Amino acid sequence: MKPFSKILLLPLVVFVAGCNIFNVEDNEGTRGRGAKAFDPYSSSASGAISLSLLAFNGCAILPNGEPVTRGDLSPAIFNYPDQCQFLNDGYFGLGPARPPSARLTVVRDTLYFLRELSMTDALINSDHMDFADKQAPATWMRKHSRFKSLDWSGLTVGRENWKSLGFGSFQREVFYENAAWMLSNDDTLTVDVLDSSGVIRATQTYSRQDFLAESPSTGRTRASWMATGVGAPRFPGDTVPQPGSFNPPVYHTGVKVSFANSTNPFKTFRMPDVAGEGVIRVTWSLMPEEPFLFPVTFVREAERETSCYKLGADGLATNEKVACGFGLEQAVHLNKPQNGKYFMPGDTLDLLVSLQDGDGNALHPQNLLPSWNDFMGGQSNGIGYFNDKMLLVFRDTSSTESGFKVVGPLQDLKTVYGTYALPYFSYPVSGEPQFYVAPGMPDAFPGYAAAKQPTRYSVKLSDDAKPGTYLIMLKGHRAVDGERLNRLDSFFFQVGQEKPTTYPGQIGNCQTCHNGVNSLDNLHHGLSVDNVEACKTCHFEPQVGHVSDFIHRMHMNSRKYKQNKSDCTFCHLTRESAVRPSLVACNSCHISSHGTEYFAEQFEDLQNTPNAYGNCANACHGVTPPAGHILPTR
Repeated sequence: MKPFSKILLLPLVVFVAGCNIFNVEDNEGTRGRGAKAFDPYSSSASGAISLSLLAFNGCAILPNGEPVTRGDLSPAIFNYPDQCQFLNDGYFGLGPARPPSARLTVVRDTLYFLRELSMTDALINSDHMDFADKQAPATWMRKHSRFKSLDWSGLTVGRENWKSLGFGSFQREVFYENAAWMLSNDDTLTVDVLDSSGVIRATQTYSRQDFLAESPSTGRTRASWMATGVGAPRFPGDTVPQPGSFNPPVYHTGVKVSFANSTNPFKTFRMPDVAGEGVIRVTWSLMPEEPFLFPVTFVREAERETSCYKLGADGLATNEKVACGFGLEQAVHLNKPQNGKYFMPGDTLDLLVSLQDGDGNALHPQNLLPSWNDFMGGQSNGIGYFNDKMLLVFRDTSSTESGFKVVGPLQDLKTVYGTYALPYFSYPVSGEPQFYVAPGMPDAFPGYAAAKQPTRYSVKLSDDAKPGTYLIMLKGHRAVDGERLNRLDSFFFQVGQEKPTTYPGQIGNCQTCHNGVNSLDNLHHGLSVDNVEACKTCHFEPQVGHVSDFIHRMHMNSRKYKQNKSDCTFCHLTRESAVRPSLVACNSCHISSHGTEYFAEQFEDLQNTPNAYGNCANACHGVTPPAGHILPTR
């Protein structure tokens, strides 16, 4: 049995804190904050480095999924496993534990702040393969998982999601909710940095409220049971798995504790100036007797690898090797149009991608990106590629799906409902970007895994491409020395005319809450609020999450969203954008707005109409929109 050629991405995560907690006066559409405010997300240009700590089934892991070794640390001092399960072994089960070899390095005498703590305990195709039994997964979570000492009182069976994987195949996920530990809001995380002798060299305590993203709706803290690769149910409450992509399906039972995106990055700690190995210990106040250990290797700034490249006057990598810094910047070099001003329909774009650290050094040679094997072996200068095992096994909403997309013109970028017929040019046409490393290919073709990837790409505009401003989006990920960054940068070019055009302007106001360190360009994908309407160009397929579903669900279920949840005018700037109800959009807030009346439509692919993504206003709600919502008047 072959795995998916791709395991599709989880929805874009958008987060909202209590609004105006940071008063940042300058332009939120810029990456930096200049001298007005400390921007902790600009890496080496900032006063501190963001630290992401990940763990899977009791072992620390790197963002590529590889478990971290104990090294020479004494087992008498540190209770850390000698052997770990490797989540990269496959989708269909976890192999026997074995000694890991990867190292988590941090830089000595350098300020860090905790940006993310994500820990997953999971069973794959183990004991919970009865489609009808929702009790057994909950029993394992409460009595046998690594999080069994948490207060599970009040636990209930919650929302059940059926996510389309395309072509009649689905992922069913049952969420378990309302446990006391999930509802807690005053717990703390104490971070201690210890040397190899167990002596504490640095410490800092964070509140749970210091992190913006923590809920299941954002793909963070959750307890769930999941079956991947099943067919649609025949009727409501069907407890017999129907044939789908996988036979048998892949079953996943997991508890994930995940707090991400610090709202208080000014709360820092300094890595000790000591040589060798040590441990970052995180003690959660809800599990005080069971701290989480992350073995680290301390390195000097001067000892960092000289594996980056100095840039030339053209902004491209030369052959001169230099030491790599923190951070991630992205650039694209585009061929000049024949008339020197704008491209014409049918022209071919020649793209040259350049990924750099925050100090302006190229992370790769001019014409080649690292191979998949370089990425998995920690030899990619931190450049990350899409690892579908991190998505399916670790349940990582920040999976490293690096690539690019070309769309336009901006004025035609509209939300697509219930169809693949896009009203604008898109390359690729699907919701996903053009990946630098295609999902599934490294497993299917070992030679592919060893091949360096190109930095040059050709994209032909359609012969009927409409005039206006077009957009190249570069989606990049980098993880180095404890820092884990995601970036989505936008680059513009003209087609058919010199005069720029802009987005439809139907949604906005994100910066009202997303400002300062919580700006959209500092969260998840790293897309600037100026380009928020570009979200819809990827998130129109159910496989990657429809924007009308996950945007509502995240905000409506967030404890940190303080606005009136029935006031559509807060985000919707025009009436047209608000009066587009669909089963998916309404169910994102109301669970089941029509009960089982339209049960079959919820499992139809976009190729088939009607489906759950279609615009219900065409039939009913255009004339009589749902009551109880405040809608724009124009």
